[in-house]
Amino acid sequence: MKKRWTILMLVVSGIMAMVPLWGVAQEAPPLVRVLVVDETKTFTSTMLVAGLIGGLRSAGMFDVNVALGDVSTNYDDPLAGRLPADGEGPYDLMVILPRGLDDGSIDQIWIVSAGLHELMPPVAAGVNAVAGMVDLVFAGIGEAIDVSEDLWPGLLWAVYATKGWIR
Repeated sequence: MKKRWTILMLVVSGIMAMVPLWGVAQEAPPLVRVLVVDETKTFTSTMLVAGLIGGLRSAGMFDVNVALGDVSTNYDDPLAGRLPADGEGPYDLMVILPRGLDDGSIDQIWIVSAGLHELMPPVAAGVNAVAGMVDLVFAGIGEAIDVSEDLWPGLLWAVYATKGWIR
């Protein structure tokens, strides 16, 4: 009888020790922090950007902020002369919508991040989710390009990482 009681107590105490771990395992992963940098100027583009932001926020895996960039060309730095405010950075991802989307002079929307092999799994999944959302919202106007497809997003990451905008 005493042996059964000891085994029962060991099982119960083992289960009690696991209860806090179940709570941790069921917590939602942290949100992927995304900064959308909008260089566009037309009403149509503004509506598309709003759709993208709304879609990302409703996905439930992103914390999305927006910065407006006023640039002369598609390759100007939209955040030149600006540093992230307290609590603003660093972001996990940046989505840069170049001004050339308005006039068709460019059809790329850059998803800026560290190299894909360096990202934590939720952020790597976020890159794919953002790319899918961008391609859906901007179909026929622009397509998502990330660090695995072009050098420009990688170069932007290097610049913005040194300024504290992105991890």
